[in-house]
Amino acid sequence: MPLVLIGVNHRTTPVEVRERLALTPHHTVECVRSLHALDEVSECAILSTCNRTEVLAVRGEGCPEDPSGLLAALLDDPLDLSPYSYCHTDEDAVLHLFRVAAGLDSMILGEGQILGQVRSAMRQSDEAGGLGTVLTKLLQWSLAAGKRARAETRIGTGAVSVSSAAVELAKEIFGHLTGRTALILGAGETGELTLKLLSDAGVSSVVVTNRTYDRALRLSESLGGEAVRFDQLRDAMVRADIVIGSTGAPFPVVHADSVREVMRRRRQKPLFLIDIAVPRDIEPDVGLLDNVFLYNIDDLQAVVQQNLGDRHEEARKVEAILEEEAAGFLQWWQTLSLGPVLAGLQHRFEEIRVAELEKTMPRLSHLSEADREALELLTRGIVKRILKAPIAHLKSQAGEPSGAAYLEATRELFGLNGHCSRPRLAEESEDVLGDPREERDQ
Repeated sequence: MPLVLIGVNHRTTPVEVRERLALTPHHTVECVRSLHALDEVSECAILSTCNRTEVLAVRGEGCPEDPSGLLAALLDDPLDLSPYSYCHTDEDAVLHLFRVAAGLDSMILGEGQILGQVRSAMRQSDEAGGLGTVLTKLLQWSLAAGKRARAETRIGTGAVSVSSAAVELAKEIFGHLTGRTALILGAGETGELTLKLLSDAGVSSVVVTNRTYDRALRLSESLGGEAVRFDQLRDAMVRADIVIGSTGAPFPVVHADSVREVMRRRRQKPLFLIDIAVPRDIEPDVGLLDNVFLYNIDDLQAVVQQNLGDRHEEARKVEAILEEEAAGFLQWWQTLSLGPVLAGLQHRFEEIRVAELEKTMPRLSHLSEADREALELLTRGIVKRILKAPIAHLKSQAGEPSGAAYLEATRELFGLNGHCSRPRLAEESEDVLGDPREERDQ
């Protein structure tokens, strides 16, 4: 099976490397187009989140055994990714993707945002023209597997996120958040979620700033907070107890020099900064200043561990579900190779039927039009009955070790090597094969 998945994530790679591989939706589309243009890539998709960047590809002609270049190609500058990257192929790649979609490979076990991110990755990769028969089916199946895991287990109960981990860290620092002022950098989805969680945790005052002031204003008004313009960031930091960075900026927006001035105006009153953005919003050197305490997204891992609870037990149930789903996909993949053979077999027998009728019809000129139609139906029915048992047997052997031998024998016996062509679309293949997932659910 020519499937490969190569990537980096929060388990293998520090944030300073991950942020260099983080892709915007527009950049993702461009990168998929570039990779798909390579001869060694038949299909490809890219999943890029704050915790991972992964390239999923179906190998084309001439693809090297070591596909690490597919990931390195996303970088604008050279970087040796070998100490950080992982590579899965074939069955392992399928199971890894399903684990990602179910939230088992997330920083926060069972978090639900990843399903939407996989769906977005599928949409962006499709927009770029990277998806074909295999990856379309695989990504669809991964989404279905992730939904099933959440429906049949408690893996998503009390759902948490990076935002909730940031709030938990703030509570750990202060004991309680009553009377505290929090400043949120960024009015996107993560900023909005963080703001809601801070309000629920008892923060007395929330200030929102964003490059686009109107977005900051709408978000702050929705929950009774205050909006400030981005050029007033230093003033806002002077009166904040907690600063949380969650913008989508491609570079830091909080610098050591500005925080040094803020601390002078605060008379060195302690300031806690939690950076949950990738790429990071706050320069690492900020954490070296006196009375400034900086935490980045990797530091949240310790807080995350406290929120897992009984999810580890649920994770074992999810693993069993994902193994079953992966087996279903692999069965579909294996039967996909039947498509060209079955289509060729049917085409070959149809050629014989038509040729024999054409030879015989001149001697049956006395037949009426109705008789000719009856003869057409009769011969079609004979061919269908003859092929029924062989086709059923080939399907039953598709997932067995002997399956490849049966296919080769069929090609040789019926002279199909010149008649077999791979179906162009998933729908074409399933017209002949059926969908094993649907058959199982019936």
